[in-house]
Amino acid sequence: MRIDSKEISLYCTGFPEENFMKIYQNNYNIISEDYDSLLLNGKDYSLINKIGFDAISIWDFRRGKGGYNLDNQKKVDGWGRIIKNNWYTWEGVFKHEKIIDNWSHLTLPSKKHYLELEKFLKNNRNNIHYVLSLPGLFEKTWQSMGFIFFSKCLRKNIDLISKVIDFFYNHIMNLITSLKKSGATIFLIADDLGYNNRSFIQKNLFYQLFFEKYKDIVNFIHRSKNHVILHSDGYISNFFDLFIQIGFDGVQSIEPNAGNDIFSLFKKFKNKICFIGNLDNGKYLTFGSISEVNQYIRKLINVARKYNSSLVISPTQQINSITRPENIYNMIKTTKLISHNRN
Repeated sequence: MRIDSKEISLYCTGFPEENFMKIYQNNYNIISEDYDSLLLNGKDYSLINKIGFDAISIWDFRRGKGGYNLDNQKKVDGWGRIIKNNWYTWEGVFKHEKIIDNWSHLTLPSKKHYLELEKFLKNNRNNIHYVLSLPGLFEKTWQSMGFIFFSKCLRKNIDLISKVIDFFYNHIMNLITSLKKSGATIFLIADDLGYNNRSFIQKNLFYQLFFEKYKDIVNFIHRSKNHVILHSDGYISNFFDLFIQIGFDGVQSIEPNAGNDIFSLFKKFKNKICFIGNLDNGKYLTFGSISEVNQYIRKLINVARKYNSSLVISPTQQINSITRPENIYNMIKTTKLISHNRN
């Protein structure tokens, strides 16, 4: 995936859902290459290459197994989140320093998993860029504490929040080290910072709590001449100057339905950061017509070129079972046509 080139690349936000893949393969005669080296955790990445993507996120190496049951319905996962019926309850268990100091449920992936990843990356027949996902500092901090408790601590116990941030910062740094040893060169930090039309956290608080830690993480990745992308759902337009100061190479998602105006961002920040995404899974890729998808992609590319902005076309979210296969097909076809013809 070229994030500093005039060529327009295509980025897949994670392996698409199984039902979508079955329909897409059937509709467009996509056949597996049937090489074991293209399989990872039961997913056939030769299909991603055949579909036409240049890069894809891999989400399977963020942590090892860990957690415990609270009762018959609820459990606590390795991040410290309370889960009920496989859904996060917006509650967490990181309420005291002792809990954090004694927490042993968050581990790195096993040596076996790292070896599988290393073999997979080393035998890359696809010429696809694999982007290894990392947990986000903000998201994991508030989730492990619970949103209400985290919000109260912003006013009454900022030291506890800082301790939780340090805990996840150390995990992320250790994770990056291990993933680098397995051959990873591009990373994506998944950290949702916004709702629709507003951010989760005030900008000054994000700067106070997370700016320096993120700068350390990004610098650590860059020291090996590797790249790092930030993924964030929701409204994040007001954070772009901070993302650039931190040193992120790109920002992915940039949901238009959440209030992000990518065209204003092109004009304001030009080539200071790579813009990845903006093809909304709802409006365009699920409910839009083929002509609407094609017209929007042409507008994206034309305006990005007008302001000399680096652009990678991508869905805002994972491609799920209700996404229209014909819209994904034409998203890729139109992007490649314009990129190659430069018109």
